[in-house]
Amino acid sequence: MRRMEPLSLDILSEGERALVSAVRIWFRSGTAKAMVPIRLSLAAARIPPEALLPLFALLGVFAADADSGRRLQVERPGAAALGADEQHLLEALGAFQHGEDAAGMDMLDRWLPLVALCMASAAARDLGRVLTEAGVFLPCRSIAYPVAAE
Repeated sequence: MRRMEPLSLDILSEGERALVSAVRIWFRSGTAKAMVPIRLSLAAARIPPEALLPLFALLGVFAADADSGRRLQVERPGAAALGADEQHLLEALGAFQHGEDAAGMDMLDRWLPLVALCMASAAARDLGRVLTEAGVFLPCRSIAYPVAAE
């Protein structure tokens, strides 16, 4: 089996860092407490507030379905390294943004059962559309990220 090396957040684009930050904050605080810091994080990367609804919908699927699949492992806010699950989530979002729905669903499938996967993929597609309209592009990184053998 292949294992990804931990990546520094420094190599990510501004938009990717903002999304990772938003995910981390949301998983630590929930929607109500995280709204202002997430909005500020996204705005700093020129991601419009329209991204909040699909982002929260996507993350809500993970929270609601936490008991039936493998839990998404999210690092604490401020951690310098990008966790493997965070990396896979960015890859999935990038795949949806670039119209590669099958690849995005394959990546989300590691955490979610079928019904949740369908809801999450719809939210990810909507988020990708908002990011594209804002000029924030997530690369499909499944080949670009360094991979080390176990």
